Amino acid sequence: MKTDPIRRRFDRAGATYEGAARVQRLVAARLADLCPPELRGRVLEIGAGSGLLTRELAPRHKCGVYVALDLSPGMLEHAAMPGARKVAADGEQPPFRPATFDFLCSASAMHWYAAPSASIPADLALLRPGGGFALALYVEGTLRELEEASRATGFGAVYPMRPASFYRELFASLPGVTASISEETHVITHESVAAMLRSLKGAGVTHTPGAKAGSPKRYRDFVRYYEERFRAGDGMATTYEVVMARSV
Repeated sequence: MKTDPIRRRFDRAGATYEGAARVQRLVAARLADLCPPELRGRVLEIGAGSGLLTRELAPRHKCGVYVALDLSPGMLEHAAMPGARKVAADGEQPPFRPATFDFLCSASAMHWYAAPSASIPADLALLRPGGGFALALYVEGTLRELEEASRATGFGAVYPMRPASFYRELFASLPGVTASISEETHVITHESVAAMLRSLKGAGVTHTPGAKAGSPKRYRDFVRYYEERFRAGDGMATTYEVVMARSV
């Protein structure tokens, strides 16, 4: 998969991401809880985006360099990241030599990888012996409501996520890597279907493979279906399934 369409969407979302990225903020905070209370040496964050995780972890960094890498220059341009060195680059092709870093972290980014079976091990190889990591990835079941409504009405599409078992098997297969894997479910509620769609657009997460189908009628059918099936109290539910992987 080419990264240009993904990069362009996040470039456009640079100014709106912070206000729209509700689940991403939650996941960044949850991942930060799994990271060491103090970080030293060279730290690499992949998919730093607007700095949600960076601002959680950079204050813990006592010496060395904290590198905040993101595919999108537009995101980094708007990002508030005190104490971090911004690098615009692809996490699947990072411009660093193996055994360069002491800690690797990533929240809400690696599920976009086109070839995670090769790219995630390559990212882990950037760690020096004894280096640690903490990663959060969305998995199958994320945006299940939107996926069902899209399939039923022909409006829109959802980016395909890999199942949690894929990542469990991947980490279990890596020689010299011992990871603790956990799974979390987070449900975000929006005041309306339109607000949910605006939030996804504002967070830059609207890329899907292939052409998107849409028409005024399909949109109305989509809204009606979503409202009838996925109302949660006074709002509309959106579910996110997350895998957390950390070194032990």
